[in-house]
Amino acid sequence: MRMGLYGLPCAGKTYILEAVRNFGVLEGSKMLLELSQQFHSLHKDEKDILRKTLAANLKKKDNFIMDGHYSFGDDIVFTEEDGTLYDVIIYLYVRPDILMERMRKSAKNKKYLAYDIEKWQNFEMENLRHYCHTNDKDFYIIDHPLQGYFKDISIILDFIDNLLEGFSCRKFAEKCTKKIISYHSGDTIVLSDGDKTLSSEDSSAFVGYRTHLFDGNFYTGFQSWIHNRKFYDFVNENHCQCDLGNLDIHLNEMILREVKASGAVLTSGYYEIWKQISHKLRIPFFYGEQMSAETKFFIVKYLQQAGKKVKAYGDGMNDYFMLRQADIGCLMLKKDGTISRSLIGRELEGIVFVHN
Repeated sequence: MRMGLYGLPCAGKTYILEAVRNFGVLEGSKMLLELSQQFHSLHKDEKDILRKTLAANLKKKDNFIMDGHYSFGDDIVFTEEDGTLYDVIIYLYVRPDILMERMRKSAKNKKYLAYDIEKWQNFEMENLRHYCHTNDKDFYIIDHPLQGYFKDISIILDFIDNLLEGFSCRKFAEKCTKKIISYHSGDTIVLSDGDKTLSSEDSSAFVGYRTHLFDGNFYTGFQSWIHNRKFYDFVNENHCQCDLGNLDIHLNEMILREVKASGAVLTSGYYEIWKQISHKLRIPFFYGEQMSAETKFFIVKYLQQAGKKVKAYGDGMNDYFMLRQADIGCLMLKKDGTISRSLIGRELEGIVFVHN
């Protein structure tokens, strides 16, 4: 397995790489300088040739993680050779204000303050994500360990270890797709998100769980992986139990009819509740730590590649790429007729709005 670690200057890629365990670590910038000590003074075309040469050389190696740059402002330095080199692309996100403060203190990186840091970072994340979606690669956005929810980098190191052990949203999507096809022989498959789509409620709220893990609005496999662990730690510590018969759950009958006929539920909600709903209504459901926005996207893509037409229902950012990829994407509006806050600013043309 080969992993690429991307992020803006001062994001802390070196800090992460220096702590990586159980895996080879390569420093891309140093290797480029080994190819040419004058690398930084070369013309862009000459630099691109060296980047392509390095990527081609590294295809002979395996089992490593290496840092890289996607762009410098609007100047994209990411090459097709870089893309084909990696099985997994990880993006290290840091809040723009933190990045700017670090750049101000760095003689080497102060020049990057000339750019719109937030715009630059969003540009990189969106383009790398699109590349991975197009080329069937895993993509994960990692919140920086020294901001927000993390006190140290152990959670990131654990995640990298899990990637080595086989954690993959894309491969999980392949497995889900094969099972869905085995359940339904028809030409059309209907996929539905669980919480706040098929059900009006958030299943985790029934046990009193709240999280800020998705405040960054990323919803990649890294966030779903952490959410799954934190949620079930909470459930176990609080000895939570849920009996479907005692819960006031409201299901959307229109979606339910379509899913029961030829579909499946894709949920990151509370397993015990959705297991009971699935059993009672005899509908297949797929869940777990790998059920991210990327997973849902790839399930739609792979169903379409298998010759299926896909109709999908969802309510928020975790469903966004699934809805955009589907032949018919249906966005559930909130009770007041507005879209989820997580989707504000996103391109929604072509998506059908559905009132709950």
